[in-house]
Amino acid sequence: MSAADRVSFLAVVGLFAVSGLGVAGLVLIGNVLLHELIADGAGSSVSSRIWWLVAAAIGVAGAVSFAGAAGAGMHRLLAERTIRYCDEVVLRLTGQVPLREFDSPTFHDRLERARNGTQRALPLAMAVPQLLGAVVGCVGLAVGLAVVSPWLVPITLLASLPLWLAGRSNSEEMYSFSFGDTPNDRARFHIQRITNDRQSAPEVRAFRLAPYLHMRWSKLYDERIDGIAALVRRFIRRSALGSLVGSIVLGGVILVVLYFVRRGDLSLGSAATACVAVLLLANRSQQAATSLAQTMEHGLLLEEFVQLRDWAQRTQPERSAEVEPFTKLTVEDVSFSYPSAPNVALDGVKFDIATGEVVAIVGHNGSGKTTLAKLLCGLYEPTGGVVRWDGRPLAELTRDGGLSSVGVVFQDFGRYWFSAADNIGLGDVDRVGERAAIERAARQAGAEEFLTKLPNGFDTPLGVEVEGGADLSVGQWQRVAIARVLFRQAAFIVLDEPTASLDAEAEAALFQTIQDLRAGRTIVLISHRFSTVRTADRILVLDQGRLVEQGPHDELMALDGHYARMYRLQASAYADA
Repeated sequence: MSAADRVSFLAVVGLFAVSGLGVAGLVLIGNVLLHELIADGAGSSVSSRIWWLVAAAIGVAGAVSFAGAAGAGMHRLLAERTIRYCDEVVLRLTGQVPLREFDSPTFHDRLERARNGTQRALPLAMAVPQLLGAVVGCVGLAVGLAVVSPWLVPITLLASLPLWLAGRSNSEEMYSFSFGDTPNDRARFHIQRITNDRQSAPEVRAFRLAPYLHMRWSKLYDERIDGIAALVRRFIRRSALGSLVGSIVLGGVILVVLYFVRRGDLSLGSAATACVAVLLLANRSQQAATSLAQTMEHGLLLEEFVQLRDWAQRTQPERSAEVEPFTKLTVEDVSFSYPSAPNVALDGVKFDIATGEVVAIVGHNGSGKTTLAKLLCGLYEPTGGVVRWDGRPLAELTRDGGLSSVGVVFQDFGRYWFSAADNIGLGDVDRVGERAAIERAARQAGAEEFLTKLPNGFDTPLGVEVEGGADLSVGQWQRVAIARVLFRQAAFIVLDEPTASLDAEAEAALFQTIQDLRAGRTIVLISHRFSTVRTADRILVLDQGRLVEQGPHDELMALDGHYARMYRLQASAYADA
């Protein structure tokens, strides 16, 4: 919290401390005032000392009231800044971790626990200053009680120990449950995203999935509720025992006070003050014990967030130096395995790409085409072998993300709730304000015509989920994604199924654009349409993660291997039609 806003944190703690010490001050002033009144006796005139004590009591009460109100306001501001700090850390973390981590269930479990930890930031931000304020108040009350009878202080504080022990055990059990329940939480949130997402809404209705999804969600939530209910039953038994022991101890303290009065060790005025101080101290110390237990619970749940934050700070990559476009990209015996997959995605792949080439990659689904594309962009680091950019390992050049000289369009390209211009400008955020270049890229990708017809043209937000937003078809979105990579002005362009959602006319126009852009650029094209790839300078054929054939279209047809069979199979469908 101090990392989020040190000044507000210290201010809140200070105000709560003033409030706590003020209560102790009122006890001390009340004790002196009571003795003064007893000493003056009934019927006598009120001395000036008593008036000063009354004024002091009123001033301290006003300070306590102000400190409590101001502390509450500052407390809310501190909580909001703490939440913002935690969310920002997670946002930065997800933006800088290696792409490979997103293929690991373990990472997603840790990320989910970190997000849950940030939700604990609000109660933790509320609890810590209150705890510190309660501790300061306890110290003040303890000092006031010690003035009357020092022996009463440790006995009174002892009454809060059982509650703290019970709260600590409850917190540790709750943390263990939350840690183990993370996969259940992720599965439940996944179902919620399906039912809330606009893209999946048509399929949910077409297949009448809503009742079934609700049933699965309810089953997962019932499992969580049952687990928490079992915990709560143990919590209640444990807390009841702690409260009973604490009450017995507190009752013993009151009996000790009465015993001191009967012995004559305490006057009635001191005894009255002692009883008030004992009850206030017991109340404050038990509140502190409860707050401490809650703080421990929130802290345990926030621990994953802190660990991920520290890991991200330790592993934060240095910004890669910009490099010149390659003359040769070399793939040397590259293999790659996903963390949770039993089989390798790529195995012993090796080839070269020379500058200016148009290289196509084909193969059946699951043959490793998209994985290879990400390796060529430097987004994945090979688990075996190396990809070299003019002799330098590509992984050393892309530690903080993709190179500015590399542009890529993936099958699952991004769709942002930004303006149409910004959606294209994201291809190079350093130039996102260059409107003429953005419109030129849209024109080259065949997107200018439909974007200018939007209600506010290029300034229209893309997405009906936002106010004033407009919807695009899948094919139109794909053209926007292609415009994004063209705006990047990259020397090395990777297109993963760029025409999957384009009609025949738009596809022909796109490839004419690619031919126009060949000068000074290298292009890797992944496609299932053989009419598209046959014009490439070289075609790479993948099968079960291995490079089984490569060469121009005519050579591969003459070879009569994998490529020829796939080409004839696709061509026969058109011939039959």
